[in-house]
Amino acid sequence: MSNYEDFIKEKQVIDELVKQNYVIKNIQGTLEGDVVKFEKLGNTAARKSIRLTNPDSRKYVTTLLIKGK
Repeated sequence: MSNYEDFIKEKQVIDELVKQNYVIKNIQGTLEGDVVKFEKLGNTAARKSIRLTNPDSRKYVTTLLIKGK
Protein backbone atom coordinates (compact mmCIF):
# COMPACT_ATOMS: atom_id res chain seq x y z
CA MET A 1 0.00 0.00 0.00
CA SER A 2 1.25 3.48 -0.76
CA ASN A 3 1.81 6.14 1.87
CA TYR A 4 -1.19 8.06 0.57
CA GLU A 5 -3.45 5.00 0.88
CA ASP A 6 -2.18 4.42 4.42
CA PHE A 7 -2.96 8.04 5.28
CA ILE A 8 -6.48 7.87 3.83
CA LYS A 9 -7.22 4.65 5.73
CA GLU A 10 -6.05 6.08 9.06
CA LYS A 11 -7.78 9.43 8.41
CA GLN A 12 -11.09 7.66 7.79
CA VAL A 13 -10.82 5.88 11.15
CA ILE A 14 -10.08 9.18 12.91
CA ASP A 15 -12.92 11.01 11.15
CA GLU A 16 -15.38 8.23 12.00
CA LEU A 17 -14.47 8.43 15.69
CA VAL A 18 -14.85 12.22 15.69
CA LYS A 19 -18.19 11.84 13.90
CA GLN A 20 -19.32 9.49 16.71
CA ASN A 21 -18.56 12.26 19.28
CA TYR A 22 -15.23 10.88 20.45
CA VAL A 23 -12.62 13.43 21.49
CA ILE A 24 -8.85 13.04 21.70
CA LYS A 25 -7.74 12.51 25.28
CA ASN A 26 -4.12 11.45 24.91
CA ILE A 27 -1.41 10.98 22.31
CA GLN A 28 1.62 8.86 23.12
CA GLY A 29 4.51 8.62 20.69
CA THR A 30 6.26 5.26 20.35
CA LEU A 31 8.80 3.82 17.95
CA GLU A 32 6.00 1.89 16.21
CA GLY A 33 3.78 4.97 15.78
CA ASP A 34 1.56 7.25 17.83
CA VAL A 35 -1.11 5.73 20.07
CA VAL A 36 -4.12 8.05 20.15
CA LYS A 37 -6.71 7.54 22.88
CA PHE A 38 -10.26 8.77 22.36
CA GLU A 39 -13.10 9.20 24.86
CA LYS A 40 -16.77 9.67 24.00
CA LEU A 41 -18.34 12.96 25.06
CA GLY A 42 -20.70 12.43 27.99
CA ASN A 43 -19.62 8.82 28.50
CA THR A 44 -16.17 8.55 30.03
CA ALA A 45 -16.46 4.75 30.07
CA ALA A 46 -16.54 4.64 26.26
CA ARG A 47 -12.91 4.71 25.17
CA LYS A 48 -11.09 3.66 22.03
CA SER A 49 -7.48 3.82 20.91
CA ILE A 50 -5.73 3.56 17.57
CA ARG A 51 -2.11 3.38 16.45
CA LEU A 52 -1.09 5.81 13.71
CA THR A 53 1.95 4.79 11.70
CA ASN A 54 1.71 7.30 8.86
CA PRO A 55 3.41 10.69 9.46
CA ASP A 56 0.60 12.56 7.68
CA SER A 57 -1.97 10.89 9.94
CA ARG A 58 0.01 12.02 12.96
CA LYS A 59 -0.01 15.59 11.65
CA TYR A 60 -3.74 15.35 10.97
CA VAL A 61 -4.63 14.15 14.47
CA THR A 62 -2.41 16.84 16.00
CA THR A 63 -4.25 19.46 13.95
CA LEU A 64 -7.58 18.12 15.27
CA LEU A 65 -6.23 18.26 18.82
CA ILE A 66 -5.22 21.90 18.39
CA LYS A 67 -8.66 22.70 16.93
CA GLY A 68 -10.22 21.11 20.01
CA LYS A 69 -12.01 18.16 18.42
